[in-house]
Amino acid sequence: QKLSRKLVHTTTGPIFVLTWILFSASPDARYLAAVVPMLNFSRLMAVGTGLISDPGLVKSVSRSGDRGELLKGPLFYVVTLVAATVLCWRDNPAGLIAVAMMCGGDGLADIVGRRWGGGAKLPINKAKSWAGSFAMLLGGFGMSYGLISLFCNLGFFSCYPPATMLSCLGAVALGATIVEALPINQYVDDNVSVPVVA
Repeated sequence: QKLSRKLVHTTTGPIFVLTWILFSASPDARYLAAVVPMLNFSRLMAVGTGLISDPGLVKSVSRSGDRGELLKGPLFYVVTLVAATVLCWRDNPAGLIAVAMMCGGDGLADIVGRRWGGGAKLPINKAKSWAGSFAMLLGGFGMSYGLISLFCNLGFFSCYPPATMLSCLGAVALGATIVEALPINQYVDDNVSVPVVA
């Protein structure tokens, strides 16, 4: 269940962002695209508050099986997708980076950390591991680089010189990795802190 939940976390955002390519050049296209995560927002609110019952959804995206958990991390996840769509869209790589760090970074950090991070915990946060943080850094960087390269080559925004892109994305990935490693997730959800920093 933990693995399936994190696979949903890791893949849903990038798959959604890739659908942006299919939209027209209309200035209103971003709002049409934002309807998809807004519908998910409505569904999470309805199930999380008990308005409707969906045990499959609760099981697939919650850690504990408590429907109230849908009103936390999963809800923040779709809010990030809405914000990236409306505020950045295809002409600003900041939205791609925020989604990539949240999905490819934070999602892989948990998967790798649980599997291979047992012996080497971070000194600042014993709930996190060096393996998970390394996966966060590489996964977020790699997904960001891939998405930006794709959107750049499709002509949605100007391509950056490789050295500039590598150094900027490296700095962003490092910053997001540090924030994800801090023992603050009981106060600020990673689905908020990581994309905001990115």
